[in-house]
Amino acid sequence: MAYLTDKELLEHFQFYLLQVECRLREGEDFKTIGKQIPYSLQLNDPKTFEIRNMNKKGTEHVGFTLGEIRDKWNEYIKIVHPSTVVNLSNILPALYASPNCSKTLPFVQYVKLFGKSIFSPVISFTKPTSLPNGMHLWLSSSPCDLGKKAKEMERVVSMDEFKLKNFKRFQTLTKREVEILQMLANGCDNPAIAEQLFISRQTVETHRKNLRIKLDLNSYRDLMKYAFSFNLVQL
Repeated sequence: MAYLTDKELLEHFQFYLLQVECRLREGEDFKTIGKQIPYSLQLNDPKTFEIRNMNKKGTEHVGFTLGEIRDKWNEYIKIVHPSTVVNLSNILPALYASPNCSKTLPFVQYVKLFGKSIFSPVISFTKPTSLPNGMHLWLSSSPCDLGKKAKEMERVVSMDEFKLKNFKRFQTLTKREVEILQMLANGCDNPAIAEQLFISRQTVETHRKNLRIKLDLNSYRDLMKYAFSFNLVQL
């Protein structure tokens, strides 16, 4: 992997999180994926934000088993600095309620990791997902490990060049625009989309215009590239 600037590294990790979500959507088991990832990976409850699943790397970092996290949540949350808890409670609900389901948020939280007596910075990435259970996905790392293990991470996820290059464009789409992109890719025309979504044909055309501008689409082939790359085609 070529040298990445800090900005590029953060962008790559947002892309990695999307790739992990894609694997989960395709039916792969969380435990299997979690074993392969060299960072902390977790799924959070969409209503309470409590951790429902975490890979072994994550439980090792925090010093709690998954069972202990579930059963002793009020004790577990004390390893997170109170200011971090307040900050996250202010920003995460808006992120998860956003119509842009592709948006990934990078942030720093302060956590008292296993064996440490002080709170240390942890870089985390989270996003709402389209998983059947609606769980929120998190990927976390200490700053020193972020770049060191990125090459290992790229062996786990599929580094599709088109997807990586156009990931930022795709993130600008709203949930409705993604929905219409998916319907177009699966053969629906404007009248069918309008009927299924209970919107006017003019509204459909407005969304299509926004798609063309945001994704720089010049042909149906361009549209299908996005649809296949971001798992929107029903095979």
